Amino acid sequence: MKNIFFLVLFLLLINSTFAQNDFKEIFIDAEYEFMYENYMHAIPLYKKILKEQPDNANINYRLGLCFLHINDPNGNIKVIPYLEKAIKNVTKDYNEGSYKETKAPIDAYFYLGNAYRSDMQFEDAINVYEKFQSLLSPKDVYYIDFVKREIQATRNAVELTKFPVKLEIDPLDKTINTDKYIENCPVVSDDENTIVFTKGNRNNFLPDVEIDMDNLDYQMDSLYYTKKVNGKWLPAKNITAVLSTRFSKIVPTSLSADGNTLYFVIDKNDNGDIYVSHYQNGKWTKGKKLNGNINTKYWESHACISVDGKVLYFTSDRPGGYGGLDIYVSYRDDEGNWGKAINLGPTINSEYDEETPFILNDNKTLYFSSQGHYSMGGFDIFHSRLMSNNKWSTPLNLGYPINTVGNDLFYVPKSNGTYAFFPLNNNNRNIGGNDIYAIKITPPENQATEIILKGTITLQDKRPEYPKDLMVYVIDTLTNDTIKFVKPNLSNGQYNTIIDAGSYEILFHASGYQDDEQLLFIPEIYTRSEIVLNTELIPLEVSEGQYAVIKSILFDYGKYDLRRDALIEIEKLFNLMQQNPELYIEVIGHTDSWGSKAFNQKLSEKRARTVVNYLIQKGITPDRFVAKGMGEKHPIAINETITGEDSPEGRQLNRRVEIKILKSSPNLIVSQEIYVPENLAYQPDMNKVKHETYTILLAKGKNRITKQVDFSMNETFINDIYYYTTGHFNEKSKALQLLNKLVDNGFANAKVINTSELKNIQGPSEKEFLSTSSVDGKTFYTIQIKALTRPVPKSYFKNLNTSKIEENLGEDGIYRYTYEKIKGYESAKSMLSIIVDFGYSDAFIVPYGKYQRKSTKDKIYTIQIASLNHPVKLSYFSNLKNIKEFIGDDGKYKYIYGEYKSMSEAQKNIRKIIKKGYHDAFIVNLNKFK
Repeated sequence: MKNIFFLVLFLLLINSTFAQNDFKEIFIDAEYEFMYENYMHAIPLYKKILKEQPDNANINYRLGLCFLHINDPNGNIKVIPYLEKAIKNVTKDYNEGSYKETKAPIDAYFYLGNAYRSDMQFEDAINVYEKFQSLLSPKDVYYIDFVKREIQATRNAVELTKFPVKLEIDPLDKTINTDKYIENCPVVSDDENTIVFTKGNRNNFLPDVEIDMDNLDYQMDSLYYTKKVNGKWLPAKNITAVLSTRFSKIVPTSLSADGNTLYFVIDKNDNGDIYVSHYQNGKWTKGKKLNGNINTKYWESHACISVDGKVLYFTSDRPGGYGGLDIYVSYRDDEGNWGKAINLGPTINSEYDEETPFILNDNKTLYFSSQGHYSMGGFDIFHSRLMSNNKWSTPLNLGYPINTVGNDLFYVPKSNGTYAFFPLNNNNRNIGGNDIYAIKITPPENQATEIILKGTITLQDKRPEYPKDLMVYVIDTLTNDTIKFVKPNLSNGQYNTIIDAGSYEILFHASGYQDDEQLLFIPEIYTRSEIVLNTELIPLEVSEGQYAVIKSILFDYGKYDLRRDALIEIEKLFNLMQQNPELYIEVIGHTDSWGSKAFNQKLSEKRARTVVNYLIQKGITPDRFVAKGMGEKHPIAINETITGEDSPEGRQLNRRVEIKILKSSPNLIVSQEIYVPENLAYQPDMNKVKHETYTILLAKGKNRITKQVDFSMNETFINDIYYYTTGHFNEKSKALQLLNKLVDNGFANAKVINTSELKNIQGPSEKEFLSTSSVDGKTFYTIQIKALTRPVPKSYFKNLNTSKIEENLGEDGIYRYTYEKIKGYESAKSMLSIIVDFGYSDAFIVPYGKYQRKSTKDKIYTIQIASLNHPVKLSYFSNLKNIKEFIGDDGKYKYIYGEYKSMSEAQKNIRKIIKKGYHDAFIVNLNKFK
């Protein structure tokens, strides 16, 4: 009986092992397909292992992402159940790619919010977005800002879908549209008898465009050209090969009025540039790249030519813009050359991406797509008019269902905007398919001539009460008369009024704040019943360069420790100071009136010091701060009501730290562009994304790893912590393939990280910088360029002056190489930038002398010539005498040679040892073998 029991147990264990191995193998295959964006192949694999573990949050999460990424009109319906399961078990320490990971990352909330919003479940979307926001670390200020934007876009969607515009849609001829392929990016001549468009299965404006350069059968979307003759479209011709080379992504962007000049963008080797081709003698010429005023080393993604061919509107992410892709204009001179590019300015260009501009024949009305402005999610289409004062009017959203919560691009208006050519590519409109349509917005049958103008006014300094003279003025720009005086609600800043079609200046005014002027043009035929204009008023002090653009930092009563909301604001300030090294600030602490004056004075000083210390610990130098406490002397709100009752809200606002600029660059208003993370951001082309490289973090801890491994392992020792990494990968998928082997090899907590994360790990110690009382040019620094387990000659470091390189052997046996003794932290930062440009991307600043041995009196060095798994006779080393053998902590047999009282003596001898054939020899402290 006992034997039967053990036999059954043994069989169960075998079955369990086989099941686990099957799960692992299928999981790895699914992850491989996922990382290469073969989502349709990954889905059945994930589904198969989900049957074995239906509550596995990670598998549910991965399946949800697969359905989000495929071009399926019903994808969101399929996504939601998986992500709803995934959020039941999330972790902030997600180990991507590990088959042992059963939890989902907190990102699952964000993607579920996207799915809810795409399915028009707006309230549910807002709820999960807010949950995701609450789980983010205060340090994730960019993510926090990004989610705030998505929440606002969802609220905009609620408003825009209440009043949908009425559309008439007419699909283009079957010669152009097909059932098999996706048609996109139409450009049309003025007489509408010539059209160029793309056709294929890639859909140029999906976020997951990836060119498979190794697959000879791979097909990008192709360019097709056709003409209408005697009222009939001729068969469309593929002209891709004529215009460009194979494996280049090519997108038509504009056609001249006569249909004989084509502008298009070629993406070749991660570089988008604008080209032109001419139709001559019955065929298109080879594409010619536009000049350096148009094309740069940065990204140019679209161009549109005016009806007279003299003005070019185009998009670029070159430096000096307002954020992301901006719209620029260039004028052709008498010799036919394009002039200097001019940014259209902040009325058109937001801090996000603008795309696909098209100008009407009036040369005044611009249609374009934007992720900013009053958007309902993704790219929305807007129009703006160039006014008589040469300023653009506030962009107006074309409305739903032209715009959706997805990405809406390439709206090509015709006949002064009364209709347009537009691809309706499965973007949650419930109209149209993957084809090109002629669409017309029709006014409602009982259209009211009056339009509601409404919005919300916010104060940038978060002042608790609105100024009593807050006012909105509506000025007719034709007569210069003020036709409306609108008093906003002083409790929430909201306003509304009724206006007719026309041209207006909307002026927002409040004492102590800059006036904000917005131009508004409403055409006679306007199909929406309301317009939303929101604004944020900037304090006059900010416009004069005295105060930083940052919210005051609030505290609980009697405390000076930092709350979550305070940490978020301080992280924003940290980013400002890091990006603006010329910025010096005054940090002023305040209290409410409870407690004695002496107590409040000390408390206010502690609050200011808490903020300063936090920033110093993150690497901002102490000399850039002045901290002081003002006690209870400068309240900004009431501590008590008129009747003597306590005012908790007022007291909370008085318990604060203010930030005041002492010195900055000539650009006095400090602002910060909002960054969109790679894993969340939509990219019109994924080749715009900075290419990350990856490594595997095997382990970290206070104890050194001594066990034998059969692969290369890098060790970094920072702040008393050992970090172990292996591999360098250009593709995350390659790293993930190795990850699960390492997990099974005993590194259960191994995880894939990008090299920027590794650089943060290897960055300067907070303690190191705190140990310097100030950074005033009297403290010396150096640049660590490499840390190696074996020494290398200084000639190893290319492009650097070898006389300035120092080799330092640490107590941990690591060789650290530093470059130059530098006076002052700012000079060190300049040198670091140069060294990084030379290719030493992992270099960082350390205090000079950190690695210098404080005393060598009792230190003896030796040369380790071999480390073997099995012992050998000492005669094995026939060309060396007096070899000694030790057994190391890792169980290996260590063979050493010689004893030296100085590092320089050991270095002289190791060169001789290496010449004898012991290429792995290196110097170590003899105490290691005692």
